[in-house]
Amino acid sequence: MRAERKSPTRRRLELALRRLQFGRMQSGTGERISIAAVAREAGLSNATIHNRYPDIAERVRALHVKTSRHRRKPLPDSTDVLQRKLKEARQAIEQLKSDLVKSQSINLRLAKENEQLTARLKKGSQ
Repeated sequence: MRAERKSPTRRRLELALRRLQFGRMQSGTGERISIAAVAREAGLSNATIHNRYPDIAERVRALHVKTSRHRRKPLPDSTDVLQRKLKEARQAIEQLKSDLVKSQSINLRLAKENEQLTARLKKGSQ
């Protein structure tokens, strides 16, 4: 029996897929695994992979799903983040309320002082 020889194109595709898997691309772009990335790395078109090498296309899709799950950044616990932001907002509101009371007190004092000065002016001009 004669061993089945791989076509040069299939070999290029398999090598490109391995390079992408292990981060040793010739292009040096650090792309995610996709049919387009494998085609680019092998110097072929996407259509070649889809039409002539559907088995490789399936392997790429399976790897894409597998690696995209691992690459997802874990989301921070949104409840904790929201609770912290809510606490900060409540503290800011309390500070603003305190500042408002102080401003109102100053305004009241200045309004009384203004009335007294106005009364003095009226007395002095008579």
